[in-house]
Parts: sequence; C-alpha cells; structure tokens
Amino acid sequence: MTEATRRTTGLPGSNRALRTRAVTLRTLSAAAFGLAVLAGIAEGVISVGVIVGDRGAGGGTGGAVDAGLAAQLVLRGAIFAVALTCAWFLAQGRRWAWWALLIGLGLLGTASMMLPMASDLANGADLSTALGGDVSAAFPVVRVLHLGFVLAGVVAMLHPEVRTTLSKRR
Repeated sequence: MTEATRRTTGLPGSNRALRTRAVTLRTLSAAAFGLAVLAGIAEGVISVGVIVGDRGAGGGTGGAVDAGLAAQLVLRGAIFAVALTCAWFLAQGRRWAWWALLIGLGLLGTASMMLPMASDLANGADLSTALGGDVSAAFPVVRVLHLGFVLAGVVAMLHPEVRTTLSKRR
C-alpha cells in the first residue's frame, strides 16, 4: 500500500488517523477541564453548605450569606464561566484557549489548590485535613477529583499532536 493510499484511508500511520487521535485528545482535555470545573462547583457547594449550616446552628445570622461570601461566590462563578468557555473553545481547536487553560487552570489554579495543602502538611496537618477533611467528609474526595481532572486535562493538552490541530487564528 502506498503512502498516498494510507493518507486518504485513515489507516494507522496515515495523516488522517494521527489528526483524528489528536482531535480526540484535544476533546478529552476539554472534557477533563469541564469536569474539573464541575468538581470546583461541588467544592463550593459543600463549603457554602457547611458555612451557612454552621451560622444557622450557631445562632449567627440565621444561615444567611453575608457580603464577603457573596463576593467570593460571584468571583468563583466568573472564574468557572471563563474556564468552561475556554474548555469549549479548546474543543473547537482555538490556540488562545489552549494557552488560557494551561496558564489559568494548569498553573495558577493548581497552585492555588496545592500551595495551601503543602503549607498545611508542612505545619504538621494530616493528609485528610490538608485536603479539607475538616470541612466535610466528602470534600477531600471532591478535591482529589478536581485536581485529577485538571492534571488529566493538562497531560492530554500537552501531547505534541494536539498542538498541531490548534488554529492559528484568534
């Protein structure tokens, strides 16, 4: 079989097969980032539920959300919306979304989760506490899923073939 035949048929080793695999990896990366956002939302729901529940049980503001907590929720909502938008555009092959997710979630977002945990561990906390086990029993599980989805997204997007499928246009 000639190279030209392989190129047009999609057989292993053909350009079409390589491009299809790269697009699949790019889509996998976008899906992993989408799942990471959902895990981040779940973390927020657990945290707010615990905070509001504690306030109500402690005779505080009756379970109301104060301005500081509301501002945090708005900020996190905006970050999640931007991350989901970038994941969507990554799936479409946009190079700027690749960079935004790599820097935003892969670097800054991961650091914002890992540095406090590393600090807690360095100060003698156990792993469960460092992962937020004092918030809720479910929180460490969701946090590990969150980190796992981000890492899976980064690993998939850093595959060399993925970069070849990204558009040069903005």
